[in-house]
Amino acid sequence: MTLRAVMAALRKPESGCPWDLKQDHQTLARYLREEAAEVLDALAAHKPGEAVTEGHLCEELGDLWLQIAFHAQLAADRGAWDIHDVERAVVEKLVRRHPHVFADVEVEGAEDVLTNWAAIKRQEKGQTPETEPRLLEGLPTSLSPMDEALEIGRRCAKVGFEWPDLEGVLDKVKEEVAELQAESDPVRVEEEFGDVLFSLMQWARKKGVDPDAALRRQMIRFKQRFASVEDDSRAHGGWGQRDLDQMEAAWQAAKRKGRP
Repeated sequence: MTLRAVMAALRKPESGCPWDLKQDHQTLARYLREEAAEVLDALAAHKPGEAVTEGHLCEELGDLWLQIAFHAQLAADRGAWDIHDVERAVVEKLVRRHPHVFADVEVEGAEDVLTNWAAIKRQEKGQTPETEPRLLEGLPTSLSPMDEALEIGRRCAKVGFEWPDLEGVLDKVKEEVAELQAESDPVRVEEEFGDVLFSLMQWARKKGVDPDAALRRQMIRFKQRFASVEDDSRAHGGWGQRDLDQMEAAWQAAKRKGRP
């Protein structure tokens, strides 16, 4: 049985699932966010070729696909469009925006691909340099602050408002950290902290590091190491029986154990 057939059955009046029949696009929004977040967690933990994490990623992508199929079924129920229209639209867009693959346009690298993509996108919307929105307008409101900071940096870089090299970004990060350390006023501390975070996001972007994935993986490592600290504490009678130096020693032991 296909996913489309399952969704049609769940949404069938009279014989379908009462919960599924009650849903609409808005009530499903929270589940789409949750499933997308779980996919990102699975990606952070993923190790290519490892059976457990491969299976976990496959499962979470299936859950995300279910959300897409659910929204498509809602549209099909009202006669608007269905999952085939979703696929058709994205296929047409990909073919249209990859003329170097599906037509006779030549490119020299990934930067040319992005430039062509942006130009084709403007053509699709009937925009000219004079009529297109301002560069930082139209940012999706659903972006996390981290993703919005990256997108701002990407858009500015496209027009040349960018550090010439990676060292320049790192120097900016160091400058912002120094300014943060020098501040004591709460309002200014918050502003300087924001500057540090924003600069770090741009360093990650230019370095090719996904900051969201990096932070998720760091938190996985932290939780694993802290579990060892907690095990050590339990083995010695509880938290009250371990001081900071002893906890730090357990942490360092866990850190050494986790290294390849």
